[in-house]
Amino acid sequence: MKYLLQFLLIGAFYYLGELLHELIPLPIPAAVYGLVLLFAVLCSGLLKLEHIEKTADFLLAIMPLMFIPPAVGIVNLLDILADSWWKIVIICIATTFTTIAITGHTAQALVRLRQRIARRRDPAARG
Repeated sequence: MKYLLQFLLIGAFYYLGELLHELIPLPIPAAVYGLVLLFAVLCSGLLKLEHIEKTADFLLAIMPLMFIPPAVGIVNLLDILADSWWKIVIICIATTFTTIAITGHTAQALVRLRQRIARRRDPAARG
């Protein structure tokens, strides 16, 4: 029963994301809205991580299974993709390096921000 309640909580945030997707005319996937809402509620303390942690761990553990149907769909389209395989490889390489670069810059910016905040809180560390 505990897992069902946790799954319903996560599903409720996904549903709220779907509602926001319909109401807000932005090209943002509904799941992203739901994740942002869930993140905001967790950060605010209205919902504790323990309330969804077990089911979230389970969903993360089975996430690779969710990629099987799209992979099978791609395999079924190999004859169509055969003419463009080199374009796909170039796009995959370019997006991988772009993602790595953006993630690295974001992580560095967050570390610098955390250090600035820590220095402001601790005046003795400024010296």
